[in-house]
Amino acid sequence: MQLQSFSLSTKLTLIKQFPCFATLSLEQSYELATLMTEVHVKVQDTIVVENDLIESIFIIANGEAEVLRQMKNKKEVSMVPLATLGAGESIGLNDTGFYSMSGKRTATVKAITDMILFRLSINDLHNFLEKNHLENMMYTAAKEMQRMNFIKQSLPFAKLSPMRLQWLANHVEERKVTAGTIIFNQGEKGDSCYLIYSGQIEIIVNAGERTKRLTILKPPVLFGEATLITDSPRNATAIALEDCELLVIKKEYLSELLANEKDVADMFMTLMVDRSRPLQNPHVSIHKRVSVDGQPLTILKNPDNGSYFKLSNEGAFIWQQLNGKQTIQEITLDLAKQYNVFAPDMVVGLISKLTKAGFINNLSIDDNTVLALQPLWVRLVIKSFKLLDFKFSFGDADNWVSIFYKRFIHYFFTKIGQVLLALLAVLGVIAFIHSTPHVLHFFSSEQAGLLLILALIPLGIVDVVLHELGHAFAVKACGREVHYMGVGWYWFAPIAFTDTSDMWLSPRKPRILVNLAGIYVDILVAAISALLALTVDNPYLQGLFWLFALYTYIAGFRNLNPLQDMDGYYALMDAVEKNHLRESAVKWLVRDFPKAFKNPQLFHDHKPEVIYWLACLSYLIAISIITLLVQLFVLTVFGIQPNLYLSLILPFFIAFFSSLHIIAEIRHSS
Repeated sequence: MQLQSFSLSTKLTLIKQFPCFATLSLEQSYELATLMTEVHVKVQDTIVVENDLIESIFIIANGEAEVLRQMKNKKEVSMVPLATLGAGESIGLNDTGFYSMSGKRTATVKAITDMILFRLSINDLHNFLEKNHLENMMYTAAKEMQRMNFIKQSLPFAKLSPMRLQWLANHVEERKVTAGTIIFNQGEKGDSCYLIYSGQIEIIVNAGERTKRLTILKPPVLFGEATLITDSPRNATAIALEDCELLVIKKEYLSELLANEKDVADMFMTLMVDRSRPLQNPHVSIHKRVSVDGQPLTILKNPDNGSYFKLSNEGAFIWQQLNGKQTIQEITLDLAKQYNVFAPDMVVGLISKLTKAGFINNLSIDDNTVLALQPLWVRLVIKSFKLLDFKFSFGDADNWVSIFYKRFIHYFFTKIGQVLLALLAVLGVIAFIHSTPHVLHFFSSEQAGLLLILALIPLGIVDVVLHELGHAFAVKACGREVHYMGVGWYWFAPIAFTDTSDMWLSPRKPRILVNLAGIYVDILVAAISALLALTVDNPYLQGLFWLFALYTYIAGFRNLNPLQDMDGYYALMDAVEKNHLRESAVKWLVRDFPKAFKNPQLFHDHKPEVIYWLACLSYLIAISIITLLVQLFVLTVFGIQPNLYLSLILPFFIAFFSSLHIIAEIRHSS
């Protein structure tokens, strides 16, 4: 793509954005702008090279570039990305002065899009400053620019906008300390964190009477931030190994960034994990299976807590590197070498999830700490939904479930048993339809509706228990274990639940059958109730059994909801073999869906996400119709005139709050 050239006025606008040029008069700004030449750069072109002599500086007018620095790793030299530069940012205004005092480039910069740059030679800049007697005035502005560029080199602040960088540069304090100075002691309460500008800092911990060195930190590393984020005492002592210059960031300014800059919050979590050397939990067992498209998958099983984790090829490679000796950075570089993918966010994200699930032995991540980094609305939504989603488990249930299955239930899983159950389900639907007119006539003539609806409560609890037993016995039919069962509530209804996670070790079809087993039980329970409604003579009992059949059919359909963590969603996720399907579908809808109309291939490339949204749309249409029909019945029973718009309230409620929960969960986990 050919980029359009920029006018002199555009140069002036860009020049004025830099603190070092902000105080120039209009005449001086024009003079400086005329000294700048326009340079066009193509994607992947190298703009400057690390350690080359600096002969010019650049201001980016259009496009993006990546800053890379050489890093040695096991006798190899790799180029590690440090930051991304965009329009309005500079190349060369960095390090220890207005530009590098050493006269050499401190990093390599490559174009990641087509770009237009404004180039200013160092000689022209010197002559301009001398001619206009601006050396002293420029020193203060250059000092601010120096801070901004140095702060940007620190990982947590790499993606800050120029405006935010300038704000932070104006709020940090400079502090010089001599060798041997204790910056802070282990166990103290902290109110600041520190960015090393020059010198080295030793981090030690006191274990009884012994002192252990953890690491030595060098510029531009940030340290002391953990106590500010977690609001806990210092977990180590920091001592200056030599004379040092530090930039001090107060707690209130760090809190301001964490609350308003998501990239900064994410990078701080990355930093907290990145300093570790993760070690596998030795109790974890590894299982292999093949996905629906023939790709090999690795399943981790943690017997300590009964949890499982599914890994791709890249994930399995990362898991193999967790030997307690390699840092996250080293693992990231090894992954890049093996798969030609540099993805530090993916590595940190995977290790964070493994840590939370107990697969890492020497790390711990407090979920409250992660939540504290999120915006207020995300924290409120997550905490609210935790109140609406409470579970209590009864421990290992596999023993008694196995006994019941072997003695009684296994007959239902034979071919003859399945044929009989399918026949029962069909007869139940016929009986329900046949008895409906008579029951509705009874309700229209008798004022017994409320009493019978209240009688559904204990029957509904029975159905919930049978639903979960359906999942449990289906797991046993597949030869797997049921680790625990339990009770609780989800949103505004009581629930029971069964841990079916051992099915992760099974192929796709058995997993789908187990997910749908509870709904199948709902259909069978409804069928039995409908047949009873057809056969009994007492009109009140007939009405009760018919109501229970209606309730159970609706409960089964409700469990198909792909918007919530219910049987239908898990079955759909297994059907398309896509982990975190809902999260992936939301991200695709926001990022790529508008583009798919111009490029239909995007629909094909994201088939699981498209299937998910089609399933959601179909479900919402169906539940709107069912809600309308049920409303017609219920309101008629109570003598109230039905309202079409009222039938849309429940689907809207489900869609809105489910969407809000999905977005909050994505913000919380990403």
